[in-house]
Amino acid sequence: MFSSVGPGDEAAALALYEAGVTALITVAQANPTGASILQLLHGLETGRNRLATAEHALIADAEAQGLPHEHACPSTPNWLSQLLRINPAEATARVKAAADLGPRRGLTGEQLPPIFEQVAAAQASGEISAAHARVITRCVDALPAAVQAEHDLAVQASLVEHAHTLNPRQLGVCARRIADCLDPDGTLTTERDRHRRREFTIHPRPDGSARIEGELTALCAEALRTVLHTLARPAPAAAGQRDPRTAGQRNHDGLHDGLLMLLRSEQLPDCGGIAATIVLTMTPEQLENGTGLVTTGHGALISAQLALSLLGDARITPVALGTNGEIITYGSSHRFFTEGQRLAMIARDQGCSFPGCDQPPARTQAHHITDYAITGRTTVADGTLLCGFHHREFEVLDWVCHMITGIPHWTAPRWLDPTQTPRRNRAHAPALV
Repeated sequence: MFSSVGPGDEAAALALYEAGVTALITVAQANPTGASILQLLHGLETGRNRLATAEHALIADAEAQGLPHEHACPSTPNWLSQLLRINPAEATARVKAAADLGPRRGLTGEQLPPIFEQVAAAQASGEISAAHARVITRCVDALPAAVQAEHDLAVQASLVEHAHTLNPRQLGVCARRIADCLDPDGTLTTERDRHRRREFTIHPRPDGSARIEGELTALCAEALRTVLHTLARPAPAAAGQRDPRTAGQRNHDGLHDGLLMLLRSEQLPDCGGIAATIVLTMTPEQLENGTGLVTTGHGALISAQLALSLLGDARITPVALGTNGEIITYGSSHRFFTEGQRLAMIARDQGCSFPGCDQPPARTQAHHITDYAITGRTTVADGTLLCGFHHREFEVLDWVCHMITGIPHWTAPRWLDPTQTPRRNRAHAPALV
């Protein structure tokens, strides 16, 4: 049937194309199953890939015949954008693809192969997609002229082969590795540029919160991603409750927890002769009852309740001022869990005590089970270790901690556990009863 269509039979070719598309839609909407779905999806993708070859040829011919100029358009991308109602960026990309992968003609009209002949052949057979083709052509184009002249065909062949098993993003990583090997000086130049442009800016808001922006070097970005890989992972499900945070919220909390861990480690250099410390200014009443707002050392306002929840650990110090600004008390070291108390809780809790949480001791904060304002004491018998997420969220999630025979136990909210059975965390030692 298709052999009867030749040059000049545009209407017949489009009619066959429309009939084929209609037939595919009909079959796809007939609820196929199993192997039929796989066959249709593979067939559709192969056809989609091959169609780009026809588009390349049409765009190349349009440019050769001056059609954009005839339609009073300043450029081929502009003409294509108007003709097909596509975004200018997409039109530019299609014209660039046609130049790289479409047919060419010499000065005397002879037919020439595409610039990227191997890529064009793979796309014409439906083996690779337009996205794969863009990765390959951009990789070769970015190589220095001397390197490109010697290795362009080998790079095309290698990346076309990899494109049979990798998606475009994965192929991009492969292309970057090949380019790094062929042009190490270019990679070093990029590294030097990134180092020169590195920056990290904090834009504070009036309420003390802030927006951050910056440019990280590859090593700094790797260090941050490595930290967040552990500190920003989803919290283990507890009694069927999944971590409610978005990925962005987990990244924020992971950075927050990492900074507090760094403060607790006491590895930071002294600042003005004292260890780096978060200072919280409040009134004596706030120190006792946890109401109102307190001020941080950089002028931010946070709730007194949040501030007091942080005071179990060192490197966060409250200063209580009187009505005239005089110092009433400071440090309140009796609120802090001492190193010995933390070590004792580490031996007992072995990490975060919240049910199902496997965060180790190094990633935990000391927590008063009963508010210090009520008990006035800081003891191992009334304290436990919690990771940053559970320290911040357990009250919001309506969980309650109890000390039973010297061991922290947790009770889920009634809607989650109508029996209100206290639970002990066994994630650190499954054999515990």
